[in-house]
Amino acid sequence: MKTRPTGAFFRKPVNSSRIVAFIEELVGPIKLAGAEGLELTGTCDSRTGGHNQLVFANAEHFGKGAELTGSFVLTDELPDESIKGSNQFCVVSDPRAVFMDVLTWLIDSTGVDAHWSGYTGEAAVSSEAQVASSAVIEPGVEIGEGSVICAGAVIKRGSRIGRNTIIRENVVIGSDGVTVYRAADGRLLKFPHVGGVSVGDNTEIGANAVIAGGILATTFIGNDVVIGNLCNVGHGAVVEDGVWMSVGALLGGHTTVRAGATIAMGVSVRDNLVIGADSSLGMGSVVVKNVEPNHSMFGNPAKRMVGLKTGPKR
Repeated sequence: MKTRPTGAFFRKPVNSSRIVAFIEELVGPIKLAGAEGLELTGTCDSRTGGHNQLVFANAEHFGKGAELTGSFVLTDELPDESIKGSNQFCVVSDPRAVFMDVLTWLIDSTGVDAHWSGYTGEAAVSSEAQVASSAVIEPGVEIGEGSVICAGAVIKRGSRIGRNTIIRENVVIGSDGVTVYRAADGRLLKFPHVGGVSVGDNTEIGANAVIAGGILATTFIGNDVVIGNLCNVGHGAVVEDGVWMSVGALLGGHTTVRAGATIAMGVSVRDNLVIGADSSLGMGSVVVKNVEPNHSMFGNPAKRMVGLKTGPKR
């Protein structure tokens, strides 16, 4: 399986001093600690880790995620000295809201590309791909050779489609998910989506399916995946190689479906879960907790059912 991109990139590096000045215009004097004058190259979910990133993280959770280095961290409280590292910390009362304000400003003033630096400008549709005349392909979409994009499909900026992949009628790829946040000051904010979508090789996405764009990390569909008609894959979800999703399955945001899993028709999977490799989810199940590898689940709420297997042999 290809490596999933974990963030988005600024079109040119941004010095953290510029961000500090912008935040002070928004909220007034702020408390800073750690390194200064960092050259930031992008943004990511603080839980994925990275170098030279703009992120937000409550102090309570900062030390529990992947390692961040040389990054500008918006937080509500300074973390313990032992995990500060090479980062610069900016203490504000509502880190998520300030992050959303800063990211929106950077999108307008600097530009942000999904997947890798320069991706949006360099993306291209292969001359060996078949694209229906009624499909809507925005600038900054990459489509690999041998892929077929059917009538009425809409593929949004920052999306990648691999080789020999079929996107059926009226599929929407890269649309924003529902991410409304009520800030501490009462404002109703919408989180910018900059992660994009990556769809692998030899994959098929059925008619009227929706693959939401990633917020900070890419929504990722692997190789040899089948996603049925009327399915929904939430923002930031990961669907690994060889997964089979039947008609009308719903996958919540930031959930990971490991390789070879089978999701039967009408299954609903809550956000932020992990569905183990080669597991089976029976028709109409409502999944509200993680599923172990090779386990079969059925019901509402879904419970383990030994011997249940769904979907075709493959």
